[in-house]
Amino acid sequence: MRSFSLFGLVAVVVAASSSLEHKVEEIHVPAVQEAAPVITVIDANKTYAVKYGCAGCPFGLLKTPHAAEWIHPPPQNSLMLTLAIDKSGSALFLNDERVFPLDPLPPRISAVQVPMDHAEDEADEQAEEVMSKRIRFPLQYEHTVFRAEGNGEVWLQFNVTGLAWGEEAAPFKLGHTVLQVLLREQHVRPETPGQKGCGHALSIASVQVVEEKDRVQPPRMKCGRLAMIRTAFDPNEWDDYGKFGTWARTWNVAIGKLGALWSGSSQSNLLLPLSLLLAASILVVRCIWQLRQQIQACGDSAAESWLLGCHAPPAYADIPVIKIEQYD
Repeated sequence: MRSFSLFGLVAVVVAASSSLEHKVEEIHVPAVQEAAPVITVIDANKTYAVKYGCAGCPFGLLKTPHAAEWIHPPPQNSLMLTLAIDKSGSALFLNDERVFPLDPLPPRISAVQVPMDHAEDEADEQAEEVMSKRIRFPLQYEHTVFRAEGNGEVWLQFNVTGLAWGEEAAPFKLGHTVLQVLLREQHVRPETPGQKGCGHALSIASVQVVEEKDRVQPPRMKCGRLAMIRTAFDPNEWDDYGKFGTWARTWNVAIGKLGALWSGSSQSNLLLPLSLLLAASILVVRCIWQLRQQIQACGDSAAESWLLGCHAPPAYADIPVIKIEQYD
């Protein structure tokens, strides 16, 4: 009798197990769609596409050239950044703007958004149709350059600190992610014996997207400061003449006004002597100010020359804003 009961209990357990297995087999699991990688190699050591995470950024589509439809809540999205070495191998471009070697005027860099959950093949199919509706945001950024440990290698770090505007006119702040690029520079001999300067060929050795706390730290000089050149740029603080509140912009505005007077009517040209006197006064004040700055920053100039070598930009004041900072 006991054996019969045990047999019945085993039969019930087996029946329940088979029923459970049957139910599990009926569950339909949808295929997982892979997202596009953060870094895509287009041409090894030359061209890369980077999806720069933009957590919480406003997301919208253009309905007309002057009107946009904003999506609430905004989906997880990223900014598309394209790194490319030019054909001559002498410069690095970010979204068609030169970021190495440094220019006297900081470039205005903008980027479009893409959703994080779009697969690469789906993005390719919809690129022509959708990209025309994407909003191109002007970027606030920090651009840092310093020598790497390897011979002929330079680290370039690009940190998007915010969007110049979003759904509202106020800037949208970011700054937790850093795009860092390791550039390898190979010096080549000049094509002609009499040619001056140092020739070079750039290549991209590494592209990384890291948290700000994990960024590569620049070396320290003997004085204890970090040996780097950092350029901060905000489109809201600049116009075609330069950064607001600087002598460089004042000088550029004065030169522009003189050019307008010179090209004007003969009646306006009567003011030319007064304009020349005003320009000379501004020039003298600017020269005195530059001399004081050079005396105070003589150590900084030596550090910049050591960092950039033959890529050092021409002498300028306040264009761009260069800071040598120290952080932990």
